[in-house]
Amino acid sequence: MKEAGEIMKEGWERAVSPLSLDLRQMNEIVRPAFGGKRVTSAERIGVGCSNFNYKIQLEDSVDSYLVRIFSRGKEVADKELAIAQLVRQTLSVADFLYADTSCSAFDKPWAVQEWKEGFLLSDVFKNGTLAELTSAAASVGTTLANIHSFEFPESGFFDKELKVTQPFSMNGERFLSFIEQSLFHEPCGKWLGDELTQAVWSYCQTYGPLLTDSQERPVLVHSDFNGLNILMQHGPTGCSVSAVLDWEFAFAWSRYVDIANMLRYEQEGSAFEQHFIRAYQEQGMVLEPNWRLLARLEDLVALCDMMNTSTLDTPNRMSDLRSLIVGTVLS
Repeated sequence: MKEAGEIMKEGWERAVSPLSLDLRQMNEIVRPAFGGKRVTSAERIGVGCSNFNYKIQLEDSVDSYLVRIFSRGKEVADKELAIAQLVRQTLSVADFLYADTSCSAFDKPWAVQEWKEGFLLSDVFKNGTLAELTSAAASVGTTLANIHSFEFPESGFFDKELKVTQPFSMNGERFLSFIEQSLFHEPCGKWLGDELTQAVWSYCQTYGPLLTDSQERPVLVHSDFNGLNILMQHGPTGCSVSAVLDWEFAFAWSRYVDIANMLRYEQEGSAFEQHFIRAYQEQGMVLEPNWRLLARLEDLVALCDMMNTSTLDTPNRMSDLRSLIVGTVLS
């Protein structure tokens, strides 16, 4: 079973204030997508900390749809649309049926997606049987291998056509530069305290140079690949992936980012880890012998970055991040 941390993340404070739309507002927004058909119900769903999702239903229809409102702007919306088009032949994602990124009728980009039935992987971690957990792990490992089958000539952030327009690499030198900035010049070090800050810095100085030695090719990484963004369904062989959700943070990078995110709360050698990694490798994905350590280093970048943007108004988030950092460098 997943440890308490995965459940705790569901209690993280939102990065932006909740957006509440009533039926009148929803009808005004999505009218062009449905030829004027009236929305009869709109329910805000999800536990994400950034964008907003609504499940809607229309008059005289039994079908449901997802309305996604992008709080982080047009660039993120365009990127998600492009990724869905790229991966839809090999990966289960919710297709985009309509999108408006002009911000002319509403002050944020929005889109209508098909509604995918299922339950979150986080629910399997909390309440699933061992058989459900291991079958889910295998399906998630296979799915991640499919994501990582998309390679790129260089690492960095995408434009709307998924071309890397801001190339950069996280070698040992850049890694240490980022960690040093976070620990000694950004809020991360303040929140960690002097003793833990020094422990993190010592750990990174010892192992950070390994990133320079890694020969990994950049691949498509989801960058938020965890139990809150993976939809599952029951099938003849157990739990399988129904859809991978929320691609807002995706970019071209090291595969160990996604592996670390998925295993962030797992004990080394857990049943989930074993079945997840085995399925991933069975798809032809080759991991370096020290893959766990490389994953921890990549994850430290994410954890410190999130700690940098934490405040006294985000105590749940800060407490969880601190525990994860402790577990990484002191275990």
